[in-house]
Amino acid sequence: MAEKRNFWTQVWSAMNGALSFGGLSPKGDVTSSVELKALDGRHFFDMTEDGTRKAWTTCNTPGAFQVNCGEDLGKDQHAVFINSENGDVIIRARNGKLKLEGLDVQISATGTGREGFAEITAQQDLKIVAKNVTLNGKNSIKLVTSGILTLDGKLGLQILGSMCYGSSSSTNSRKKPGQIK
Repeated sequence: MAEKRNFWTQVWSAMNGALSFGGLSPKGDVTSSVELKALDGRHFFDMTEDGTRKAWTTCNTPGAFQVNCGEDLGKDQHAVFINSENGDVIIRARNGKLKLEGLDVQISATGTGREGFAEITAQQDLKIVAKNVTLNGKNSIKLVTSGILTLDGKLGLQILGSMCYGSSSSTNSRKKPGQIK
């Protein structure tokens, strides 16, 4: 495929940056409708119109990226809204922590069938600290460990069920840990 050409490209520039219309990517495979570029070439805002990144909007900054808004909004109004009609949304901190903070934090998986699940995976520890914790499994709750499971109720421990089974390998040497029957 021949390299793209655009005879109508316009660039307004000064020592500190440039604003271009119809510019081509360094490989010549993508046309930018509008590109705003700072003195440091890694600092740019690009709105593409065709090629491998058709209709992409890209913002790149070698420093911090900050958004501050909502000062004039009421408490129940959305100050920041990010919507993806199709495709995943990825928020990644490659060499840092990801922190979500608010008066309340809600996570909701709304899919149905094989979708609609939420998953938390940790390489080390998962710690949940709250005044009260409720796990409500409409069909079941399973606690599984290949190590030690400790249930410790300082003021008491209550186990309720229409049928309760309990077994320990310490009472029968022929049973393996976790084996009920």
